[in-house]
Amino acid sequence: MSNFEIFRDFNTRPALTTRAAATAAVFVDVSEKATTAEVTRGGFNLGEILIRPEVLDDILGTRPVVRTKVVSQSIVAGTAVARGTAIDIVITRTDDLPLTIVPGIHEAFTDLTVGALFGQFEQNAVVRDIVKRRNDVGQLTATEQTQLATALNASGIEIGTDTTNDLTSAFTGLQAAFTFQG
Repeated sequence: MSNFEIFRDFNTRPALTTRAAATAAVFVDVSEKATTAEVTRGGFNLGEILIRPEVLDDILGTRPVVRTKVVSQSIVAGTAVARGTAIDIVITRTDDLPLTIVPGIHEAFTDLTVGALFGQFEQNAVVRDIVKRRNDVGQLTATEQTQLATALNASGIEIGTDTTNDLTSAFTGLQAAFTFQG
C-alpha cells in the first residue's frame, strides 16, 4: 500500500500520519518501487504533514461526518491510464447540490437538491432497486417502466410524453440522486 490511506469512518480508522486527509483515492502498490502520489490543489503541491493522531481523534469524534463524492474527473471512470497520469477530480458535498447540474431532468425536480430527491425515494424499494439495477432508461423492462411510473405518480410526479416530464427525464434525475447521494 502507498504511504497514505483514506477511511470513510473516522471513528474506526487508524491514525493518519502523512498527506492531507482530503485525498480522494486509495492506492495499492504492486511494484517493487513504492507508489507516491503527487497531490495538488489549485496548482500547488500538498506536502506531507505530520499530525498528532490523538488530538485529531478528539476533534473528529465531535464533528458530524460529511459525505463527499467525486462529482467530476478529467478522465472517464474505468479508463486505463499510464502510471503517473494526472487526473483532475472535483470532490464536494452532494446533498445540497441543485439537481439542475444534471441536464435533462424531470421538470418536477428542478427546484430540488440531490439530497432532497434521494431522501424522497431512498426508502422506496421499487424505485431504489430499479435505479440501482439499471444504468439507462433504455434498459428498463416494460414491467419496470410501469412500476417506476406508478411509484412516481404515487409521489405526485406526473409522467408525460414531453422530454421535460417523461420517464427518461425522471429516471435521469433519480439516477443522479442515487449516484451522488446513495
